[in-house]
Amino acid sequence: MNKNKKHLFRLSILCLTVLFAWSASSLFARTAKEAQEASAAAAVQVPPQKTAQEKPTTDDLGHMMVKTYELKFISASEFMRSARFYVVDSTGTESSLTVRIFSKNVPDFEALLKKLDVEKKNIQFQVYTIVASKDDLSESVRSRFKAETKEVADRDLRKVLDEMKGLWNFKHYWIETPSFMIAKDGAESNRIKLVSDYNFELLLRNVHLRGEDSSKRMISVGEIRLIQSIAMSSDVKSQQNLIDTSDVTFKEKGYLVVGVSGLSSFYTTGLALILVISAEIK
Repeated sequence: MNKNKKHLFRLSILCLTVLFAWSASSLFARTAKEAQEASAAAAVQVPPQKTAQEKPTTDDLGHMMVKTYELKFISASEFMRSARFYVVDSTGTESSLTVRIFSKNVPDFEALLKKLDVEKKNIQFQVYTIVASKDDLSESVRSRFKAETKEVADRDLRKVLDEMKGLWNFKHYWIETPSFMIAKDGAESNRIKLVSDYNFELLLRNVHLRGEDSSKRMISVGEIRLIQSIAMSSDVKSQQNLIDTSDVTFKEKGYLVVGVSGLSSFYTTGLALILVISAEIK
């Protein structure tokens, strides 16, 4: 009996040993298979894309170059305000530009240079200063003025004045001799003394032509300022800004009422000054 118990005990131990060995072998095989599958998946995984915050590497931009360009119509400083994102560094004069640039950026840089380095168009401004009054002037005061304007030959200008009558109810007009000024597209500052009995000066800043289609071109002016100089004595003058406006855009050959201002006169009060401009591409 004891021998049978010992035999059964040994048989149980043997079975447990075989079962443990089989389980361990199965677990090892499954783990190895999963590791192999994970390794294969990692091998075919697409590398992550660069984010917008990552800086491009030298391989992305090509090799560094140093190039020199001769400018015909645009200054180096003006051009680099638009092209600075393409270059690493730049130097030069107003008519010559040397840049350090990656080779990949060269085509876009040169395309921009070709577009901007072109001859600037002339813009001819026609300027009207018009003195107006709502009230009738006395005979003594009227005699000190030039003859009142009764008929306006320019149809477009007459249309503008008709609109002013409806808005301001002006009864009398004195249209001064128009003044002309030529400004280059892109000019930063232009100043002219107007043909006027009131010592007017006109200042235009940042003049630009907008649009390529000749039928839809627009004129943009960063600032329009009308200044009156008044002699306080033989050697002392006082300047007054009568009209000062900014960021004005109007159609080519169109008439724009820039502003209406009060006007100082030795003869009477209550006069108004109307500034009207028109522009044409030459």
